[in-house]
Amino acid sequence: MANQIVTVNVSQTVAPTPSTLQKTGAFISQGATSLASGTYQLLTQLADLTSILNGALAVTSIAQTGGLATVTTAAPHGIPAGDSVEVTISGASPAAYNGTFLATYVSPTTFTYAVPSGTSSPATGTIKWTLEDVAELLAMGTTFFGQGSGQGVYVLELGTGTAAEGVTALSTFIQASPQFFYSYLVPRNWAAESTYLAFVATFENPTAKTYFFTTMTTSNYTSFTAQMKSVIGMVEAPGIPAIEFSLASLFYWTLHYNPSATNKVTPTAFTFLFGVTPYPTTGNSVLLAALKAAGVNVVGIGSEGGISNALVFWGTTMDGRDFTYWYSVDWVQINIELNIANAVINGSNNPINPLYYNQDGINRLQAVAAATMASGVSFGLVLGNIVQTALDGNTLDQEIDDGTFAAQTIVNAIPFIPYSLANPGDFKIGKYAGFAIVYTPNRGFTQIIFNVNVTDFVAA
Repeated sequence: MANQIVTVNVSQTVAPTPSTLQKTGAFISQGATSLASGTYQLLTQLADLTSILNGALAVTSIAQTGGLATVTTAAPHGIPAGDSVEVTISGASPAAYNGTFLATYVSPTTFTYAVPSGTSSPATGTIKWTLEDVAELLAMGTTFFGQGSGQGVYVLELGTGTAAEGVTALSTFIQASPQFFYSYLVPRNWAAESTYLAFVATFENPTAKTYFFTTMTTSNYTSFTAQMKSVIGMVEAPGIPAIEFSLASLFYWTLHYNPSATNKVTPTAFTFLFGVTPYPTTGNSVLLAALKAAGVNVVGIGSEGGISNALVFWGTTMDGRDFTYWYSVDWVQINIELNIANAVINGSNNPINPLYYNQDGINRLQAVAAATMASGVSFGLVLGNIVQTALDGNTLDQEIDDGTFAAQTIVNAIPFIPYSLANPGDFKIGKYAGFAIVYTPNRGFTQIIFNVNVTDFVAA
């Protein structure tokens, strides 16, 4: 209005929405659900999974010749042409037809599998067949939700096929939607697939932020290397129940982390697990030592500490580090990017105190980084106190080598003038590459040694 005395201008500072990447994981399904290939669905309880599982399907006939049983299905079975996948047959007589077998595609409504050549033919009874992946996915869900109800998980449907085809489908999904899920619980048979080994090796970079929970056997765990930091491996106990998928228990707890000052991230080593079978220790000491040395986990019991609970030994990725090491590294990457970008955007929209590319602007962004790392300390992810420094790269390296900042977290920012003189083209394009953080992730104990000296001398 013409006679208005005061005009109020309003600017807005918008806080960042916390990232949920590290709480998102997915079960891998290969044809076990009614979901379309390449799609996913959130599960908050076991019933969410059972409602989309493919059930047992009708078999019209089974006949065998020369030890090869030919199954005719009442509807197209969906096994891709040229593929062999595991299926479960039930309800047939004689019983030799029943069980889990490697089935090979013949036509859209027939597949074959091996049976003893003397088995009478044709089979009789009310015969059903299911993909073995159905039972495995149900075991994943049962074990996962057996840990508690406080964590959801997705199921990612990749379509019926071989392990190699599943790896290809997952690779395609990740390339199209990088870092959509933080971690994946993969089918058991993937550990023996050569293309899977090559696939996980592409996530060895510290910036990868993608993990693959992999069930191994005593025969194939040595195929994985200590460079595969993206792999969390486990060898299950012999003879576990059909409804158990042991690694799903650890998968739950790694997704359940919700860092805050009152809910610190605990070491993964020795995490309590529920509804899973401990690996027998009697007669297996050499094997268990070899698995530990290879960075492979097993379910154990806390009997050494007078505790009867099942727990994970040793909570590591394949490089032998506690999972929380890489969880911390990922948390720092995610939150530094989030908070610095938020400060730049808000500073570009703040007419009272704009964020400029000068020494004050560098100081403000350094303070944001320091505050982020301070949160990491309070959340149990970062070791030591926060120290802000303003050193050039050579001096910073020398100070670190001299132990000046031992057991501390350094947030360094090269001052504006020295940086601009050393990088004369950066100011023109608004680029500043003078920040550095040097820190050590927190971790727990896994080995304690006490020295005891016994003497005949009596203290005076």
